Amino acid sequence: MYSWLTGEHIQNTITSYLHKFFTQQPVFLQLLQILGWGVNHPIISLVIVLVFTAILGIIIKAIVRLIETASWSIIKFPLKLIQSLIKVSHFTLTTIKDNNNNSELIAVNSLTIPQHKQQRLTEIARRLETIQEEQQQLLQEAAELIASETTGINIKELELNHIIANSSESEITG
Repeated sequence: MYSWLTGEHIQNTITSYLHKFFTQQPVFLQLLQILGWGVNHPIISLVIVLVFTAILGIIIKAIVRLIETASWSIIKFPLKLIQSLIKVSHFTLTTIKDNNNNSELIAVNSLTIPQHKQQRLTEIARRLETIQEEQQQLLQEAAELIASETTGINIKELELNHIIANSSESEITG
């Protein structure tokens, strides 16, 4: 009853299917040939597998790093935009507030400036006169000190010259 399920029939079916598959898809046949070569040369194939694994790992890490950087940039952009908008609005509000305060201060001070300026200028002029008089006194005192030092030096030089002259006369006469 199940004569068609014999081992030979199953084997023929699988073989024909594989033969048809490999003729339609030659890439798989080439992979089988490479696998056969790898089995015949185990050391070289191990080195090749390790190199390809390392290169694949580096490529995967680079892709992951790229995706992570892009994700963080996408996440940070709206936050940075909101932060810059807050800074701009804060700066604008403070400048408007400062301008209002400054205009009020200018309006209030514009009435009192002339009286205060005149009084301050008078005070500065008096102070400058006092400083100029003190400067003249100090210059005169400095000139007197310099003159007295020069005179004192001249007197000492004359005394030394007189002593030297006397000693040289006594040596000549002695």
